Formats: sequence, structure tokens, C-alpha cells
Amino acid sequence: MTFSIVIPTYNGADYIEKALHTALYQTRKADEIIISDDNSSDNTIEICKKYSDKIKIYINENGPSGFVNGWNYAIKRATSEYICILHQDDLLSYNLLEEAEKVLKLHKDIKHLFVPCYYIDSSDNIIYTPDYCDGTVKIYSAQEYIHAYQTIGSPHIHRCPGTITHRSIFKICQYRTEAGHIADDDFFYRVGQFTNIIGIMKPLAYYRIHNKSETGHLNNNDLIKRLTSDYIFQLEHFKENNAFTESAYEYFIDKAKHFSFDEFFMGIKYKDDVLENKGKNDIDLLKNKYKAKYNTLMNLFFFTRKILGVKLTSYICNI
Repeated sequence: MTFSIVIPTYNGADYIEKALHTALYQTRKADEIIISDDNSSDNTIEICKKYSDKIKIYINENGPSGFVNGWNYAIKRATSEYICILHQDDLLSYNLLEEAEKVLKLHKDIKHLFVPCYYIDSSDNIIYTPDYCDGTVKIYSAQEYIHAYQTIGSPHIHRCPGTITHRSIFKICQYRTEAGHIADDDFFYRVGQFTNIIGIMKPLAYYRIHNKSETGHLNNNDLIKRLTSDYIFQLEHFKENNAFTESAYEYFIDKAKHFSFDEFFMGIKYKDDVLENKGKNDIDLLKNKYKAKYNTLMNLFFFTRKILGVKLTSYICNI
């Protein structure tokens, strides 16, 4: 049983050395550690080259290609049986691979494993501890995994760091650029069609929240627009996944409603015609195609905008 830890990088100088340390000093040594860089313009590569005798470094000189393509390029470089993706700003517990190998040896037919995460800030302070970790090992079917992912944790039962997937899965199930900002969620929703899933209920990874991350660097309105489109994408492709249930559908509807209303509201509040019109179009799509029903307060806001117009409604929003 062999393990690759792959680290996709792009302008990650602030945190890459910390991430690398947690990969290099696993109690069960990784068989391969890969840096797959998307043509960074900072000193990410210079930092990584300090460890060039212990890691492999690849550079996509045609980059940057986007974070999802960066993940897929990194995965393609790996040669081990099992692949663990570590983002450049996240951390692994030093015993992650040791714990994972013990469990995977007992369940050789299962090809995807996760662990919950602590959340940390830019200074490595723990700001969230998952309260559902009881130390057990749980086996999930596809539907059970999706339900757990959508209903446990804040906002999910796990995040990317600490997931370990057999290389054979990536031949039939890749990260999709079309899934946008939630491409990781999208992969986790689909992986159960090809294998059951193991969850080790111990927080053995650290997910960092900071203002330079893929989420943190976006202004609020840009993030709202991306997430609305991403949840509508999930609805458009819902029938392709035979593991999805009615509760999963309602989850996507609720998320799409929430962010489409935010688009509309923020567009009016800040007199941003583009954002308001996108919100209106997304709301109409959700109502007409997916029969989404907005709550009373949302409908009251729609009515207020229609009667009072954008200028007065914007004034009210800013009181």
C-alpha cells in the first residue's frame, strides 16, 4: 500500500512551508510528496526547492490555469495507489497516514477515506473544533455519505485536507471545473457512485480560513454570484447522480434560493444593475424551472422593489 501527498500550489508562499512540514514528517512516511505549481509569481517554488531532495516539483509554465485544473494536474503526477490532496495553506496531523493505512488495510475494497478537520486562522489558532468526533470508524454508502456531508459539521462533515482516494477513482471521477467554487463538494457527491466511503471520526487535518484563500480573496458580491451559479449547476446535473435523494435536491434548492436572493438584494442595496439583473434572472429560473418557493419575507422584498422602484428600495436597504 503506497501513498502520495500532492500539494497544488499557486502563489502560496505564506503557508506552503508549514503545509510541507506536515507532509514530510508523517509518522508513516509518504511514499511520494509532489508539489504541482501553477506558475506562481511569488517565491513559492524557491521555498519548495529547499526540500528538493525529499519531494518532486512540477511547474505548469502555461499557468495559472485555475484552482480546479491545478488539483487535477497534481493528481495526474502521482504514482502511488492512494492520493492525499493537501492544499498549500492547510495542514495534516502528523499521524494521518498511519491512521489511514490501518483502516484501509482492513477495508481494501473501499477507495475513498476522509477525516474531519479543525479550522485554523492565519496564525494557526484553532477557531473551530468538530464536536461530532468520537474516534470511531464509519462506513458510508453513497447516499449516507451525501447526507452526512450536507447535514453534519460547519458547513460539512469534512473538507479537502485529510481526504485520501485510490488512484483508480480519478480515472472515472475527476474534479470538474464546471462545478466552480464548490468543485470539491461536487467530487465528494459523485465519488460514492464508485465506492463506499470510510470516515475516521478524529480531527486529523487543519483547514485554514484566511483572506488570501480561494474564498477569502473574493469580495462578497463576487462570491455570491459564483455560489448561485454553482448550486444551479448542481440542480442542472442532479439526475446524473443516482445517489442523490429528495433531501439532497432540497439542499441544493435552498442554497440556490439563498444566494440568488442575496444577489438581488445586494444588487439593489448597492445599485449594481448587473448583480440585480443576475439575481432576478436566477430567481426566475429557479421559480419557473425548479418550482422554487421563496419565503414570505423574500416575496415581500420582491413586491417592495416592484412598487417602490430601485432608488427608494435601495434607500430603505441602507437605513
